[in-house]
Amino acid sequence: MSLVLGVVFVVLSGASLAAGSIVLDKVDNAIPQTSLIGGDARKHKTGSDVKGPIDMLLAGSDLRDSWKSTGEKPRTDSIMWLHIPATLDRAYLLSLPRDMRVTIPADPHSQYQGGQDKLNASFPNGMKSVNDIAGGMALLSRTTSKLTGVEWDMAGLVNWDGFKDITTALGGVTMCLDQGFTSHQPGFTNGPPLTFPKGCHHYDADKALKLVRQRDDVPGGDYGRQKLQQQYVKQILKQATSKGVVSNPAKLNDVITAAGKAVRLDLGGYSVADLALALHGITADKITTLQVPHYAIGQGDAYQGEGLQQPLGNELFRAMRTDKVDDLLLSHPELASKLPS
Repeated sequence: MSLVLGVVFVVLSGASLAAGSIVLDKVDNAIPQTSLIGGDARKHKTGSDVKGPIDMLLAGSDLRDSWKSTGEKPRTDSIMWLHIPATLDRAYLLSLPRDMRVTIPADPHSQYQGGQDKLNASFPNGMKSVNDIAGGMALLSRTTSKLTGVEWDMAGLVNWDGFKDITTALGGVTMCLDQGFTSHQPGFTNGPPLTFPKGCHHYDADKALKLVRQRDDVPGGDYGRQKLQQQYVKQILKQATSKGVVSNPAKLNDVITAAGKAVRLDLGGYSVADLALALHGITADKITTLQVPHYAIGQGDAYQGEGLQQPLGNELFRAMRTDKVDDLLLSHPELASKLPS
């Protein structure tokens, strides 16, 4: 699941500034804010003077509308850390593996007792019911803070349907693959296996969603999927701030409306408009994408998840918290995700 919500503010900021204050007001009114990370996690910020650094927790939920009748709880198969330094002129986007083995704290809200599990289990364990996204995000926030040492300023959540709506509003998305592959992953098609060819191709919303959900056949497994998700974020940013969108009031309105239906935000006291104005200088080429150093725990049927390679893992987390990522990449360039151009 792609984390388009992670850059929704940047996407809409470029569009809003081009279209004027009326659109900024529409953005503010269209995208709902709710408490997602709890007062204990947030650095309380108020007023219109946006200050950095900003650390935002981003999650992509696999919630389907049908689950609201069955009661099945969703998972967050996409989890990212968006760090914006004090200068507010660039961003770092770090994927946190869904299968990372972590300590999930006990949660009085859901009465979860706590324990060792995969990172994506923290979201459903924090929920009282299928509709309790705030409970899920609050426990995910606490779990990721424990893992990384970061104190979250903001959070956002998007679901499957929201992914498709935003992509449809933009007229699809162009994605590039260094290696083509054929998917045999269950649940994606009732017909022949899906083929995703090498090179750059424009995909409609349905096939783009299927592409960024690939894990079984994509080169690199779940880490290959993380790269697809990161690429999608950057490509959607390019398209949403292109002349064809920002100069077309109808298309811009469609994007804003789709984002409003898809995204739930907790901005820690800021309005969407104020944040948009502050971050308007962050373009796609100013986002550095990263992946954690990792190793597999177990193999085959005995696979238990992913471990964090140390001490480099904690060095990366510390570099994210202290605006030292560029320095760390000089000695460890392998931490940067190499995305197709």
